[in-house]
Amino acid sequence: MSKVLYIVFLQLIVLSCKGQPDKLIACGSDKVIIISANKTNEDLESRMLWEWSPYDAKSLPEEYKKKYFIKIDECKPTKNGNQIMITASTGGVAIIDKPTKDVVFYSYLANAHSIEELPNDRIAVAGSNHEKGNCVAIFNRHTFGEEPITKSKLFAGHGLVWDKTKQLLFVLGGNELQTYKLIHWESKSPKIELQERWDLPDVGGHDLISYSSDELLITTNNNVWVFNKSNGGFKIFTQLGNQKFIKGLSVSKGENKRIAFVQGEEKWWSHNIYLTNPYLKITQPSINFYKVRWWNYD
Repeated sequence: MSKVLYIVFLQLIVLSCKGQPDKLIACGSDKVIIISANKTNEDLESRMLWEWSPYDAKSLPEEYKKKYFIKIDECKPTKNGNQIMITASTGGVAIIDKPTKDVVFYSYLANAHSIEELPNDRIAVAGSNHEKGNCVAIFNRHTFGEEPITKSKLFAGHGLVWDKTKQLLFVLGGNELQTYKLIHWESKSPKIELQERWDLPDVGGHDLISYSSDELLITTNNNVWVFNKSNGGFKIFTQLGNQKFIKGLSVSKGENKRIAFVQGEEKWWSHNIYLTNPYLKITQPSINFYKVRWWNYD
C-alpha cells in the first residue's frame, strides 16, 4: 500500500468511528483492562488505559488473590463507571473501586459467571456447573465474604440482566432463559421467585446482554440470538449469526452500532478481541480473554 493510500485508509477509519464509543473493558486470566478501541494496530499494550489484577486490591484476602480470581470471566461497569463488578469461574465475586483499585465488596460463589446490580444495594450472581454452583445467588453488596442471602437453582448459570421497567431479572442458563421477580425486597429476608422460562433454540447459553427496551441478545454454542421479551420469540442476530462459541458480546449504542466480541478459540477463551464496523482485531497472548464490554465513560 502506498503512503497516500495508507493515509486515506487511516482517515476513513477515524471518520467511521466518529461518534462511536472508543473504549472497551475486557477481562480474562487474572486481569481486567480498559483499552482504546479506535487505533488501527492490533497491539494491546499501546491501547492500555487502565488495568487491574487481584494484587492491586489491598482489602482482598490472600486466598482470593491467589485462588479465587485467577480466571476472571465477567466485568461490568456500574455507578457511572466509578465501580466495576467482576466474577471468576474460580469462585471470586467482587466490586472494584476504579480510582483506588481496591474492592468495595467481595464474596465467593462456585463457578461464578456473571453479576448484576439490583435495587436496595443487592447484587445477583449466576453460578455455573459445580455441585455448589448451578444457581442464581443474591448478595448484600455491603457484607464482605458472607454467604448469599438467598439462592435459586439454575443449571449452568451464565448471564444476568435486570430490567428496571419490567422489574424482572432475566437469567441465562445452559439451556434456558428465565425471569425472576423480587419478593419481600424491602425486608431483611428477600427472595427471588421464578416467573417464566423459555427453552433456548440452541445449547450452551454463554452471554446475555440488553439490546433494546424489548430485546435481549443471547450467545450459544452455535449462534447469536435476539430474544423478544414481549412475545418470547427467538431469531438469529444477523450481524453475527452462525458464529460459534461467542463467550462475550457487546453492542454500542446509537445508529451505527459497533460490535465487540470474544470467541472461544482456545477451548473456552481467546487471545483476541474482535470489533466490527470497522473491523479490528486486538491481540494479547498473555491474557485468556472471556468477556468484553463497551466502556461508555470518560
